[in-house]
Amino acid sequence: MQRKDSSVTVTANGKVVSKDSNIAWYVGTLDEANAFIGLAKVFARDEEVKRTLGEVQRKMFVVGVEYAKSSLAESDYEWLMGKVKEFEDAVRKPNSFVILEKDEPTAFLSVARAVVRRAERIAVRLYREGVVGMNVVEWLNKLNYLLYLMTLKEGRDFEKI
Repeated sequence: MQRKDSSVTVTANGKVVSKDSNIAWYVGTLDEANAFIGLAKVFARDEEVKRTLGEVQRKMFVVGVEYAKSSLAESDYEWLMGKVKEFEDAVRKPNSFVILEKDEPTAFLSVARAVVRRAERIAVRLYREGVVGMNVVEWLNKLNYLLYLMTLKEGRDFEKI
């Protein structure tokens, strides 16, 4: 019996890459972020937060294969910015540092946000290598901010530091 090489993976465009390549790290981190976004969605109390997280999950698949083909449209960025504006208008931002994790929904949103920030750092690396466009980096950056705003909406009042 011949064993398959488990140190490589096949990407969305059929390319074989090492499991420790930047592309594998990028796709894996987006998958991890999407799982936490789904977990936050399951526990979210606010219906707009829940609905937006579901939409974000669908768009994350587009962001995940951006390196394979340019599929992240300007309309995806405009949608995200519209959601950012909507949530900015709906929450009061704290004027000091606060502990965001006060219950399950806010904790899951906070973890999702931290994983998205890691995905953004990997996307910057891929951008510098010419693998993804700046649109991916910007989208992930704004998604990080949107998840922060949703955490504020879910939690309403937070413990100040």
